Amino acid sequence: MTQERRIPRRIALIGFGALGQVLAGELQAGHVPGAEFIGALVTGAQARGGLHTSWTRLDDLLAAQPDLVVEVAGQAALQSHAPACLGAGCDVVAASVGALMDSSLRNRLWDCARQGRSRLLIPSGALGGLDYLRAARRVGAVQVNYRGCKPVAAWRGTEAERLIDLSAIDKSTVFFRGGAEEAAARFPKNANVVAALALAVGDPMAVTVELVAEPGANANRHELIAHGAAGTIRLSVENSPLPANPKSSRITAFSILETVASHGGEL
Repeated sequence: MTQERRIPRRIALIGFGALGQVLAGELQAGHVPGAEFIGALVTGAQARGGLHTSWTRLDDLLAAQPDLVVEVAGQAALQSHAPACLGAGCDVVAASVGALMDSSLRNRLWDCARQGRSRLLIPSGALGGLDYLRAARRVGAVQVNYRGCKPVAAWRGTEAERLIDLSAIDKSTVFFRGGAEEAAARFPKNANVVAALALAVGDPMAVTVELVAEPGANANRHELIAHGAAGTIRLSVENSPLPANPKSSRITAFSILETVASHGGEL
């Protein structure tokens, strides 16, 4: 039986921080057959080690004619660059899912994707079970209670420092309770999971969120209980932090990589 020849896919990154460097390394190592990493859009402050090609202007990235653009640079970068990429016909993987809690941005991106005949792809990120929630949504409304627990270090440099004294706590401490939209807006580097949940069930108002700092913890733990007409799911996931950035889970980079692989039918 003759195996169908894969057409190489040209892949560019927006951002080259901790996540971007892991992705670039995996792509350059050939761990996604048929994928060619062509470079990254970077800012002056970002490291460029390991990059053969980098751009500082989006126009230059688009001129390189990527088939797929992977955003790993934060919500502002998704807002600034994804519309033009989608409008130019490039599919986009959005790591900064929290930005999509802004309904005006979400609608703008859908419009650009329709105009460019392209796709906006959402990785599962640090959490499993999203396929169940998308299916359950078809049966009826789904309510989700989510609790995100991370080591104290993961919350440094975030608004958590304004809500509690991270250096003084000696036990598991809830510092935020609210909805998905507020969590994604106030904790953009930590709460992409809640945005993915909200998109999966189709209603940000159906997701309630607790965020927790845990002294002594060495993993990022995500817990959820979701219930609706289809049934109930209880899920707990403990993820190792990304060594270079404890605000992200290591699995997040490989969830994005899996989305890249699936883009071209690689299983």
